[in-house]
Amino acid sequence: MRFGIVAVVLFLAGVFGGYASGWHKVLPWLLAVWLGVRAVREPRRPWRRLWTILAVALAGGAWWLGEGVTSWVPPVSFALLAWLFGRTLWRPPPLIERMVRLQFTEIPDYLQDYLRRLTWLWSVFFVAVALVSIGLTLIGAEGAWVWFHGFGIWLLLGVLVGGEYLYRRRRFPQLERMPPPHETFREVARRGEAFWLD
Repeated sequence: MRFGIVAVVLFLAGVFGGYASGWHKVLPWLLAVWLGVRAVREPRRPWRRLWTILAVALAGGAWWLGEGVTSWVPPVSFALLAWLFGRTLWRPPPLIERMVRLQFTEIPDYLQDYLRRLTWLWSVFFVAVALVSIGLTLIGAEGAWVWFHGFGIWLLLGVLVGGEYLYRRRRFPQLERMPPPHETFREVARRGEAFWLD
């Protein structure tokens, strides 16, 4: 499976019901195994070392600390998503541009610059929520942790997605077709292999 799909699936699994039902205990192991596979397949040595260290740390933590490690799955997933967006800024096209190209083959130059800045914004967003998640995990604020991961993050995502869509409509009135976010997400899900490029 592609990097982005795994990161998103693990994050969603941890947030939606996993902690209530009890099967969340396997999430650290799944993430550790996937990171190990990623390390084996990674051709660049620095990244291979990073994936190996993360896999060993997560598996070791799950072995020695048990269930407590599951609270680290969301912050790790946020960090992986930040990396997924950020790396495309140095290996173009940026991730948001890839998403748009699933629906439009021709993109004006002025819009390409906007899509690059938007990819930066999403990268910073995921770094920020990863830091908040890490902070809540470290201080052990269970109520705040559950609220943030079960509701707060979705509120922030909704504000960011909705706000960007409204801003884009105002900023680029000359665009003939501006699909709403749900159409773009549907296209990403339908053509995932073309979108989650490693």
